[in-house]
Amino acid sequence: MKVTRCATAVVEANYDYTYVRIYADNGVYGTGECFFAAGLTAALREMFRLLIGRDPREVDRLARLLWRQGSGAGAVAGYLYNAVSGIEAALWDWLGKSTGLPVYQFLGGKVRDQVRVYADCHAGDNLESWGPMLLPRRPRWLAEALAHTAGDGDRYDPARYRRRAAQMVAAGFDALKFDIDSIVIPTGEELHRPLHRREMDRMVECVAAARQGAGDHVDLAVDCHWRFAPSEAIRIARALAPFHLIWLEDPCAPENWRDMSEIRQAGGCPILTGENLNRRHGFWDLITQRAVDLVAPDFQKCGGLLEGKRIGELAELQGIRVAPHNIASPLGTIASAHVCATLPNFVALEFHGSDVPFWNNLVRFPDGERPVIENGWIAMTGAPGLGCELDEDEARKYAKPGEGFFEE
Repeated sequence: MKVTRCATAVVEANYDYTYVRIYADNGVYGTGECFFAAGLTAALREMFRLLIGRDPREVDRLARLLWRQGSGAGAVAGYLYNAVSGIEAALWDWLGKSTGLPVYQFLGGKVRDQVRVYADCHAGDNLESWGPMLLPRRPRWLAEALAHTAGDGDRYDPARYRRRAAQMVAAGFDALKFDIDSIVIPTGEELHRPLHRREMDRMVECVAAARQGAGDHVDLAVDCHWRFAPSEAIRIARALAPFHLIWLEDPCAPENWRDMSEIRQAGGCPILTGENLNRRHGFWDLITQRAVDLVAPDFQKCGGLLEGKRIGELAELQGIRVAPHNIASPLGTIASAHVCATLPNFVALEFHGSDVPFWNNLVRFPDGERPVIENGWIAMTGAPGLGCELDEDEARKYAKPGEGFFEE
């Protein structure tokens, strides 16, 4: 059995949905998804040269080969892992289709039949699109959507948080997350100065409104996007304690696990981080030092689905739960769900595309048309591979200019 061809496609959505397709000489192909990055498809094309003629059944062997070859011997971080993660998922999809088994069977088998999903509500809306370097852009679909959206005042008005929470609960979600960092600083900028009292009060007002809109029975989390110094993060955690958050996400920069530990020990809210870390090695100190309450590996960039499983198992040994980061298309979301279905310490998987009008249309299922997420859950079926296919007709409508679409 040999790999015969590899190709990429990119959909310009709220982020770049970058797909990898791997073909083998048995006539079967597998498709995976990578976390976005500048120059990602160029890096993938370089990696593909290492795969041609190799046995696609040797998934872990090939992933480790790419880890080592992709950026010099011993590299443990970087966009390399975004590319490898998509390739690895495509190999699992190929193997599942070739054997008639779902991917979760290769990860130890599922311990649940449904995967819980939490809705990322941002600051009340997700109607936006960002390039690989997090610069705002306006593809045609977004321009059309915004043309039909009436402005309703300040984006960071507590009323927006309240309305959005109620809307997503009505859609069936029992876990929600909102941004609070962007109340005081725009996306893409950093803030490590002390917070003013009025800024802190505004955060509390918005989270209180979200809690009111969600109700007491819904799990509520907030995201800080690494914007605050540990001392300020401790102030935030204590100020938000009355709202019984399920977690406070990325309260400070991820480079130093001791900062996270200090915030956790100060109390107030459970602490979650991990979306910017690669492989078990990147999570080692956070987990073994019990510096956080939850970890959030992103399976489209942490090194692959199997490596995500290993991270989850490492966390389980220390009583730490897993709530994966996920900004992927339906294909990557379902790939992530295969890992989540196998983890006993799993809490909820992120859903970031609620305002992308074509999000749900990007995949099709062998058992017929249905929503990817139903009432806040993803059903795990016995369909081979990832259990879904990219709908190429729909995806081509939103293909990123200048990128190929599964071409030679």
